[in-house]
Amino acid sequence: MKKFFIYSISAAVGLLMSCRDESLNPNKPWESAVHGFSVFADIAEPKVGAATKPNAAEYGKNFPLTGQDQAATAAVKFKTRWVSLDNKLTVNKMDILVEMVESYTDPDGNPKTASLGAKVVKTISPSAANRVWSEYSITPQEVYTLFRDATVKYDKVNAVEVFSNPKLARPTGKWFTSTDRLVITWRLTTTDGLVFGTFNPDSICGDPTGYTQASANCQLVFGAR
Repeated sequence: MKKFFIYSISAAVGLLMSCRDESLNPNKPWESAVHGFSVFADIAEPKVGAATKPNAAEYGKNFPLTGQDQAATAAVKFKTRWVSLDNKLTVNKMDILVEMVESYTDPDGNPKTASLGAKVVKTISPSAANRVWSEYSITPQEVYTLFRDATVKYDKVNAVEVFSNPKLARPTGKWFTSTDRLVITWRLTTTDGLVFGTFNPDSICGDPTGYTQASANCQLVFGAR
């Protein structure tokens, strides 16, 4: 009788499991995804397993403090690649975005920063194949054009155009100062319309794992030096 009872319970559980609506299962299986990896193009690619990832400004170039209107010499070169670990998705467009972050002092004498937002500065379409670099450059003129109408309320009340601020002159050829921070991120679009952005830089992108062909990062930061 005891064995019969156990068998009956097992059969009942099996019947319930077979009738379960999988659409209601909160533990969904992982779907395919892609991620990006960007570096400064004018530095050597590290060896596989190297602890250092080339995703910081000290490893690349910056805009010059003067002569920023000379596109041929002032441009900073980058390269970006997308990675599909399971080879199930294909990226056919990469949007490269740049965010300008300005530092200033408020009326109370406190140091402040103002983000002017992130805007598309380059679109690469079609992009290169999985794990193959797409190379491009960004000039000071291109970044200036994106943000030339941006305003900041430095006094907390009145909006002032950033590039016309009388307290911080930015003449042609000297648009960006050493206190400006430029942040490069990216947006990946697949052939079936899926869009993948970048993560918070404090998340997976802070992974100290050594460099591999599957490495990922979330942003590059540079400025004018």
